[in-house]
Amino acid sequence: MMKRIAEHLTQKTLLDLRLDPTVQLDDVQVEAIVAQLQCQKPLQYILGHEWFGHLKLNVNEHVLIPRPETEELVHWVIEEVILKQQNQPCTILDIGTGSGCIPIWLKSKNNQIELTAMDISKDALAQATQNAQLHQVDIQFVQADILQPDLNLNTQFDIIISNPPYITSDERSEMASNVLDYEPSLALFVHNDDPLQFYKAIHLFSQNHLAKNGIMFFEVGKQHAISVEFYFKNEGLQTELRKDMYGNERMLKVW
Repeated sequence: MMKRIAEHLTQKTLLDLRLDPTVQLDDVQVEAIVAQLQCQKPLQYILGHEWFGHLKLNVNEHVLIPRPETEELVHWVIEEVILKQQNQPCTILDIGTGSGCIPIWLKSKNNQIELTAMDISKDALAQATQNAQLHQVDIQFVQADILQPDLNLNTQFDIIISNPPYITSDERSEMASNVLDYEPSLALFVHNDDPLQFYKAIHLFSQNHLAKNGIMFFEVGKQHAISVEFYFKNEGLQTELRKDMYGNERMLKVW
């Protein structure tokens, strides 16, 4: 953590800092950061950025902090789709884009992909747009609510990706204060205590917006993974559930 703080305050890399032992940190700035950390504010919000794979993304309290599990989901999409679609047209929709981490990474891997990113939050879309501009990628951003049953984007997508809210009110007590007190509840919690609320809404949306032979990729909570998979299987769809680096079932492919 102190290494990241040092890099941020000096605007130097760790290698530069090792090569120049004369560099000193401003005690006042360090104390200000430490004070915020003691209040459980995530370091990423204090510094204003987080790394997502090879991407440095700006983050604020309107977007979730990108996490390693989501990186694994993106790797899966790249492995299954992007590397196989190098010279073929492909349309992708990211639902609940937040910081824009998923579509920006995908677009950086294959600039030929047509990417649309959707979020209900205007503030989140502003941050995602800034990140897309920072990395010079062309993404269409749409403000819309996936829970609206009549939502129509007038197009079909080869791939739909989402890391939707799936936490119920009963699970609040199990959450760390740095997440509960600072990260956007809009991106964390379902509205009706049904952890499958958003998966069901995306499935309904996909019936008119997923192309023939299209695929959906989801991040899922480990406590709800089996239920989410069973829901899609019960709807007559094929599924594949994958574990993350920690051995938890966190990623689902549906087709």
